[in-house]
Amino acid sequence: MAVNVFVCFDHTDQKQVEAFNALKSASKHAFDTHDYVIRQASADGVEQSIPCRFNDAQAKVIRNEIIRKFEQCAKLVVIISVETHKNVWIDWKINTFHKMKDALAPGKAWKRIRAISLEGCENAPAPKALECRSTKRLAWDPEALEKWLEEEPVV
Repeated sequence: MAVNVFVCFDHTDQKQVEAFNALKSASKHAFDTHDYVIRQASADGVEQSIPCRFNDAQAKVIRNEIIRKFEQCAKLVVIISVETHKNVWIDWKINTFHKMKDALAPGKAWKRIRAISLEGCENAPAPKALECRSTKRLAWDPEALEKWLEEEPVV
């Protein structure tokens, strides 16, 4: 059974995340992401990506869009790198997703969340929002991730 999966990551890992994106083409599951950058044209017409601070005026629009995507997703994958644990957006996404899914199946939402470490980041600290969850962390193993995605989401 194919499921919709939301993938969150620190925007500074964009190049490393491209390796994760290669999994998309090999999977039957629908992956989705939403970063927290604002794209705007500079004076010379070149598009720039500027990270949006969590409390900026534009952040509410970004948060609402992420919530809409969460409504369509059954599972959340958190890509862990060296800097992930410092990212307030990542913590917010984990907490928001958990709260939304816990309302559907109290006490079982953590089964819908998995962290996966980028290669070389196996010992990187987890975001605080994952520390209090009973979710297990996967090493960089596309087969293990695919196996988890195949498990039926908790209702």
